[in-house]
Amino acid sequence: MLILAILDRENTAINTLHAAGEIASRLPESHIVILHPRLDTNPDFQSLDEGIPTHAEREAFIQETTQRSDALRDIAARWIQDHDGTVRAQWMEIAGDVRKIVAIEAGRADLVVLSRPLRHDRAEVHKAFAAALYDAEATVLIAPLQRFDTVGLRPVIAWRPSSALQDVLGQADRLLRTAQQVTFLIGEDGRRHVENTPDIIKDLQDAGVPVAVDRFSVTDGHAGEHIREHALTANADLLIMGAYTHPRFLEWLFGGATQDILAHETLPILTHH
Repeated sequence: MLILAILDRENTAINTLHAAGEIASRLPESHIVILHPRLDTNPDFQSLDEGIPTHAEREAFIQETTQRSDALRDIAARWIQDHDGTVRAQWMEIAGDVRKIVAIEAGRADLVVLSRPLRHDRAEVHKAFAAALYDAEATVLIAPLQRFDTVGLRPVIAWRPSSALQDVLGQADRLLRTAQQVTFLIGEDGRRHVENTPDIIKDLQDAGVPVAVDRFSVTDGHAGEHIREHALTANADLLIMGAYTHPRFLEWLFGGATQDILAHETLPILTHH
């Protein structure tokens, strides 16, 4: 499995690498490529209408991007050294259009690991996230903003039948078969038919994986909050779900179950759009 770990912020780099390493350590033959997509031009001066940067502005941009790249490269090098013999990993740094870089490299990977962007983050951080999830339509592991001791040993699956969920479950099949327990969260609004038990449950049970099913009612429209609460009750270390909201959901504070979950700093999320 080729795992692409994207580093674009110093304060999220370690948790991103830890999440990637947790997955790689449980899946033999995994290889991690640690990508730092780096701007090569100042985004504040993209057109003639925005003017021409002064010498001081050009120097400031070069200094800022160089310092960030150096810091991330050092973090990655130390992490690779600390995990020598347990995971295979290499550093890759590419300068240019961040969204295009990430879309191309994510399209080559089996799994992309990156941290979710926050409202105050630089524009290229948001572009990298959108490129992986939407442009490349990659399976994405959104690393938590805080450290988890494990990732994927106790996964929960927010069950809502969709092609996106089927895709992510297909990619996660080998990981699920190494789990201590897999929990299915099935939310029902009371107005539709009761969801049938997913066929994948029997497949996992036949493989010797303990499976639990948690059905709950969602009558207040806050599906994401219910999913989060039930996942935490299950002591989950990974939430698997389809990204089934509008592609512009990152611009909304709330806008569906996926965005509700992303508004909290609680769980690693494995998803596919």
